[in-house]
Amino acid sequence: MPRTVDEAAHARRRDEFLDAAQQLIETKGYEQMSIQDVLNEAGASRGAFYHYYGSKQELLSAVVDRFGQALASVLEPIVSDPDLSALDKLREVFAELAARKDQQRDMLVHTLRVWYSDGNVRVRQKARVGIIDRLTRLLQTIIAQGMREGAFEVSDPTMTSRVLATLIQDLNDDLADHFFAYQAGAVDMAAMERTVVAYTGAFERILGLPTGSVVLDMATLRAWFDPL
Repeated sequence: MPRTVDEAAHARRRDEFLDAAQQLIETKGYEQMSIQDVLNEAGASRGAFYHYYGSKQELLSAVVDRFGQALASVLEPIVSDPDLSALDKLREVFAELAARKDQQRDMLVHTLRVWYSDGNVRVRQKARVGIIDRLTRLLQTIIAQGMREGAFEVSDPTMTSRVLATLIQDLNDDLADHFFAYQAGAVDMAAMERTVVAYTGAFERILGLPTGSVVLDMATLRAWFDPL
């Protein structure tokens, strides 16, 4: 008689390994994390692990995919909202990305140094590529709508979407660098604000928008840098 598979239990067990790996990456770093660490964290056997994942690298790919899925689940409702113009969608996407930093501040501050350590170079690069791919698809939808509405002046929406997605990730990395420097007293808040204005200005020029069309909430970013 064929063996039946409890799909819900199977998914839960996979998620338990992902939860364990994500926790270890955020506290220890991917390069320092061993499969035995994952087994200890998940309370599982080696045989159970290899039933779901063929290697540490395969587990990494699943963790990175989860990062991308989490971001997409937040942004997709904005992109698909029929009541928003393309420019409003773009503004909402930027507002949501900034708000997530503030909402998750305690967790982000706790894990930021480990995430940007040498031990997480591989996972960070894979996450960057995966997130850029997802952002590109979402932005492509917004840009196509903006072109139909006559709001954006773009000749190649696919490549423009990828350029913008890459710039968003670059801004995210620059903000992390500024955060470390600010905590060390090496820069002031004005340096972060100038960086944000430079990036938003670049977004506007790429899309053919007037200055001031894309603005990040500085108060939200200031609160993330210095909640006091």
